[in-house]
Amino acid sequence: MRLPWEHSRGFHEWESTTPVVDALGAVVGMISVVIGGNAALSLWFAMRDGDDAGILQSGIFFVAIALANGFVDLLRRWRRHHY
Repeated sequence: MRLPWEHSRGFHEWESTTPVVDALGAVVGMISVVIGGNAALSLWFAMRDGDDAGILQSGIFFVAIALANGFVDLLRRWRRHHY
């Protein structure tokens, strides 16, 4: 007889957060998408115009966005497991 999925080793129930924290997470995600879209347009315009410095700056900006999102996700996961 199998255990229900909720009781298996792979299932981890997250503690609930406050509605304010949930709303802030949604707003931060939306802002990240808007900034990423703006960076993509900037990169596309730089590539279209052959602006090597602009391409480099846009690429560095994409890396910075990815690192910042990864750091925020790491903090969120750490908080879920340690509080």
